[in-house]
Amino acid sequence: MKQNKVAIITGASRGIGREIALAFARAGYCVAANYVKDGAKALSLKAEIEKSGSKCEIFKCDVADHKAVEQMAGEVLDKFGQIDVVVNNAAICRDHTIPNMSETEWDDVISPGLSGPFYIIKEFAKYMQANDGAIINIASIAGVRGNFGGANYAAAKAGLISLTKTAAKEFGEKGITVNAVLPGFHLTDMGRTMPANFIEKIKAESVLKRTTDIKELAAFVVFIARLSSVSGQVFSVDSRVI
Repeated sequence: MKQNKVAIITGASRGIGREIALAFARAGYCVAANYVKDGAKALSLKAEIEKSGSKCEIFKCDVADHKAVEQMAGEVLDKFGQIDVVVNNAAICRDHTIPNMSETEWDDVISPGLSGPFYIIKEFAKYMQANDGAIINIASIAGVRGNFGGANYAAAKAGLISLTKTAAKEFGEKGITVNAVLPGFHLTDMGRTMPANFIEKIKAESVLKRTTDIKELAAFVVFIARLSSVSGQVFSVDSRVI
């Protein structure tokens, strides 16, 4: 009996990562959910997925730690026996304008946001089957437009877009697709903590005058994972014109 495909999602315990993990579970995938701090939320996600009838295992790992990522890749393979889809979602913010940004704040964002996806791709791609694998990087519109007060985040996401295009070229011969998604602004738990004037500014920039539906984003990521002839592309899942 053939096992369902396996998707690993980094930063899956909350927000966009959690919704993407749930979407893959609903689509029949086994889910490997990565988290780094909030074990309670990771366990809650696991319980929700298993209640729906899908399989889920959680993996604590700081994606900015190459050795830890290497170990996690082996653990995921041991648990599931295969790796079919990789979603690089983990990222953090440490906002300050460039003159006021510390070296630590720069490194704290670049490490998980750019080095992390590099380590994940490097270690997980070796276990992905030829002609049957997908890597999806969750980038940001900030990587294209820049982000006042968030040079570290914008630079990490711009780098992730370039990493996507390079990885697509390198893994194309193996038949592994690599694409990036630029999510719109979503009213996740984190999104709802933003100042009201910031949220209204986002809506004002939208041609639809609204924020993006997180479930639509998650469904789109699953859709891309199933495409076999599209790679090296950057998809904006937003209603703000770039």
